[in-house]
Amino acid sequence: MDAGLLYLILSVVSSSILILLFKVFERKGVSTFQAIVINYLVCVLTGYVVTQDSPFTRDFWNEPWFLFGIGLGLCFIIGFNIVAKTVQVFGVTVGSVAQKMSLLLSVTFAIIYFNESANLIKIIGLVLAFAAIILTNIPAKDGEVEQVGGDSITPKEKFSKYFYLIVLTFGISGFLEIIIQYVEKEMESQGEDASFIIFAFGVAFILGGLYWLSQMMRGKMKLERKSLVGGLVLGVPNFFSLYFLMLALGQPQWEASVILPVSNVGIIGLAAVAAYVVFRERLSFLNVIGALLAMVSILLIGFSDELIQLI
Repeated sequence: MDAGLLYLILSVVSSSILILLFKVFERKGVSTFQAIVINYLVCVLTGYVVTQDSPFTRDFWNEPWFLFGIGLGLCFIIGFNIVAKTVQVFGVTVGSVAQKMSLLLSVTFAIIYFNESANLIKIIGLVLAFAAIILTNIPAKDGEVEQVGGDSITPKEKFSKYFYLIVLTFGISGFLEIIIQYVEKEMESQGEDASFIIFAFGVAFILGGLYWLSQMMRGKMKLERKSLVGGLVLGVPNFFSLYFLMLALGQPQWEASVILPVSNVGIIGLAAVAAYVVFRERLSFLNVIGALLAMVSILLIGFSDELIQLI
C-alpha cells in the first residue's frame, strides 16, 4: 500500500475516534474542557515517545514556525472545545460535517497559494462536497423535542439557536488546516519532524491549564477523576490524527488539495456510520443523500487526474 494512503487512512480513523469520544463524554458526564486540557499534555508526551524528540529541550523560540505554533496552540484549545460542543449539541454526524466543512477553505488556499491543480473534475468534486455538507446539516422537521443544555427544544429551534457553533467550527478548522499546510510546505517542516505540532500541543496545554487554574482559584472548577481518564483516552488518537496527516502531507506524490478533501469527507462518512452503529443516531433522507454525495466527491477529488486522463 502507498505510504501516503496508509497515513491518510490512519489519520481518518484517529480523527473519527476523537469525534465519537466527545459524544461518549456527554453521556458519561465528563467535563469536556478538563479532558481537553489534559489531552494536550498527553499529546506532548505521546509525541516525545513516538519521535524521541521534543522542541522544549532546545531553543524553540528560534524556530521559523515559533509564532505559528503559538497561534496554532491557541486555536487548538479554543477550537477543540467548540468542536466538542457542536458534536454534543448536534450529534456525531452533523458535528463532524460542521468541522470538515473546512475543506472549502483549506483546498481553496492550496490551489490559490501553492498553485496546485484545479481541473474540472476536482472542482465538480468540491461543489458536490459543499452540497453534501449542506444536505447533512439540514435539520429534521419539528416534532420530537430534545434536551439540550437542560432545555427542551425542537430540532429547528436547536439549529437556529446553536447555528453559530457550526460557523465557528467551520472557520477555526479551516484556519488550522491552512496553518498546518503552510508550515509543512513553506518551512520545510517534514512530517517525520513532529516538533511543530508537539510545540503547538504544549502551548494549548499551557493556555488551557492557566485558565483552568484561574477557575479553580475562584472555586468555579475542580479536578474530576472522570475528566482525567477522559483526557488520557483522548490524547493518543488526537496526536496521531494530526501526526499522520502531516506525514501524508509530507509525501511528494500527494497534493494537499487531494489529501485534505479526502481526509475530511472520509471522516464524515466513517463518523456517520460509527454514530449509527454505536449511538443509533438517525439520519433523515436528505442527510443520507448528503453522506452518499460525500462519498462521490471523495472519488472525484482524490482521483481527478486519473479520471481526466481516462476522459
